[in-house]
Amino acid sequence: MDSGGGSDSETVLADLELTRGLTIQMTALSTLGLVIAGTVLSGLYQAVTGHPVSFQFASGISWWTDALDILVMLFLATVFLVPHEWLHGLAIRYYGGEAKYGVGIAHFILPYAYATTDHEFTRNQFIVVLMTPLVVMTAVGVPVMLAFDWGWLIIPLAANAAGAIADLWMTMTLLAFPADVRLEDHPDGVRILGRESDRRRALSVTAVVWDALAGGAVAAVGVFLVLAVGGPLVLDILGVDSLTIGTPDTFSFLFSFSSTSTEISMSVGPAVLGIGAAFGLLYAFVRSYRRVRSPSNEPQTKSKA
Repeated sequence: MDSGGGSDSETVLADLELTRGLTIQMTALSTLGLVIAGTVLSGLYQAVTGHPVSFQFASGISWWTDALDILVMLFLATVFLVPHEWLHGLAIRYYGGEAKYGVGIAHFILPYAYATTDHEFTRNQFIVVLMTPLVVMTAVGVPVMLAFDWGWLIIPLAANAAGAIADLWMTMTLLAFPADVRLEDHPDGVRILGRESDRRRALSVTAVVWDALAGGAVAAVGVFLVLAVGGPLVLDILGVDSLTIGTPDTFSFLFSFSSTSTEISMSVGPAVLGIGAAFGLLYAFVRSYRRVRSPSNEPQTKSKA
């Protein structure tokens, strides 16, 4: 490709691959997305059917029935990968490509499956390829779940929504480029080709939104882990028998701890989401300020969709 010459010469606008920092962000967003999607779907299920969902798949009360329930839920949480990637491949074939499938693990942190092709796409075509699994599986799965009273579908539907975080990120990234750019997909990333004038601006709405979501998710998951894992250990060492931060059963509730001679109990409340939101807005502001002040110092975007 000719990357020099006049302003109308085609050049590589971005080579997108999965960096370690982006992997951490996506892991946090996927974790938080799984919880939120599961909560929303469970609420919808109860509102329509009139009863809460149950994830008990084996009768009886014993250790092996609990283990079987866990195994079934793990299976349901991973089986969505097959139709998810197949739908990516179906959209690729619709636009004239031949899909190739594979799996990998990004920076020993985030496992992923992928459908790739040697075919070249326009921006809008590639967005359709990215969003097809999320849109189709949700549009079909939710009505089926409600019509047949299959509460267990909440697990693969929530996992599908969480697994589409990379697709959503790539879609937001592409929307910052003009519609006439071209994309080359491959297992290690995506290459965006276009004119020099097609480069995205230093500050874009999609970049700000992603920074806010990613920063908020990392902060929320981090605070949750600190409180859930470190909180009881530190308070028990300090000899604190009881501690409550915030008002229980309200959005201000953050953390409670109680230690007796027979048991230790702990709970983390929804205030972690408020902390995450505040941090996310601050993170997005700082990132935007740095982009505007020193656009030339911004690292080349890298990601894997």
